Amino acid sequence: MKGLKKPEAFPIEEIAFKVEALLLKEPLRIANENYTSSKTVFVRIKSKGFEGIGEAAPDKEVTNEDFHSVSRFIEKANSELKDMDSFDIQGINREMDKLSKVDSSAKAGVDIALYDLIGKISKRNVTSLLQGKGNSKPISVTIGIENQKLSVKHARLYKCLGFKIIKIKVGLDVDGDLKRIANIRKELGNTVKLVADANQGYTLQEAEFFLSKAGAFNLGFLEQPVKFSDFHSLKKLKEESSIPIMADESVKSIEDLRRLADIDAVSMINIKLMKMGGITKAMQIANEARSKNIGVMVGCMEESRVGIAAGMHLSFSIRDIGFADLDAHLTHINRFVYGGLKTVNGKNIIGKGYGLGLKFKKGLFD
Repeated sequence: MKGLKKPEAFPIEEIAFKVEALLLKEPLRIANENYTSSKTVFVRIKSKGFEGIGEAAPDKEVTNEDFHSVSRFIEKANSELKDMDSFDIQGINREMDKLSKVDSSAKAGVDIALYDLIGKISKRNVTSLLQGKGNSKPISVTIGIENQKLSVKHARLYKCLGFKIIKIKVGLDVDGDLKRIANIRKELGNTVKLVADANQGYTLQEAEFFLSKAGAFNLGFLEQPVKFSDFHSLKKLKEESSIPIMADESVKSIEDLRRLADIDAVSMINIKLMKMGGITKAMQIANEARSKNIGVMVGCMEESRVGIAAGMHLSFSIRDIGFADLDAHLTHINRFVYGGLKTVNGKNIIGKGYGLGLKFKKGLFD
C-alpha cells in the first residue's frame, strides 16, 4: 500500500463475528467432500465510525478448521489486537501468527476486513490499495461430480450464460471422468476452455492414465490430481504430461510453495485466501510464485460474495492472471451481504464502492 497517506491513527475498537449457513442451490460433489450447505463466519472490524467487512470460510478437509475454531480465534483476536492501528496490516498479521500457527481462514477473515476498512477510510478500493488495475475478469464456473446427462446439461447452460471457462470436478472414477469430459467437449465444441480438478482423488497411476487420454480434449490444466503431501508424484506427472499440473491443497503457505518450486513439481498454483491466511500472505505467495515462473490462479472455497470480492481485488493485483476461479457466490440461495461485484456474461465485475464495496444485510450483527 505504497503512497497511502493517513492523517491520524485508526485503532481497532472491536472485532466481531457472526456465524451463518450458506445454502447451496444444488448439491456439489467433489472427490473428497459433498456439499449441500456450508458454515461461514462474517467478520466486522470497527474504528472511528468506519466498518470493515471480512469473512472466514473454514473447511475441515483443507484448513483443518470449523466455525467453532474460527469463533474462538476471533474472540482472542478481539482481545489481543484491540487498539492496534488498523493500517498496520503487516504488524497485525505478525500478531495473529503469534496467537496461532494455524487458523488460516480465521486470519483471512480479519485480514480481509482490515483491507475493506482501510479502503473506506482512504476512499479507495482494495485493488487500488494493492496497486492493481482492472475491474472485470472472466471466471470459471464449476461442474461437480455428477452423471453424464446432468454434466452436459450444466455445460450447455453455462455456455448459454456466457461462461468461457468451465472447471469439471473429477477424481472418483477415472473412466467415468474421461467420458464426462469427452461428452462435454463434444457438446460445446472448442469455444469453451475446459479444466479439470481432481481434489486429490487419483492415485499416481490413475492420474497418469487420465492425462494420457485427456490430451484429446484440449484441457487447460489438471488441478491437484494426487494427495496434497505427494509432491514427488506431482513432479512425475508434470514431467510426463503436456497438460499443466496445478497444485491446490498442496500449497497452503509460502513454505509449501518453496518446497514445490525446489523440485520443480508443478506449473501452476491455486491461491485461495482462506488457506493462505488472507490478502497480505496471498500477495506474498503470488509474487514469489511469479518470480519462480510458476503460474497463479486465484480460487475460492465455499465463501460468500465477501470472500469472492476480496479474491477478485487480489486477482487484479497479480500480473499474468488470465481468469479467476471465483464462482462460489453463484451457488448460494441466501445472501447476507450486498454489493461488491456482479457476474455478467461469464465475468465478475467489481463495483465502484470503497474498500470491497460491500454492505451487510440490515440487522446481521444486531
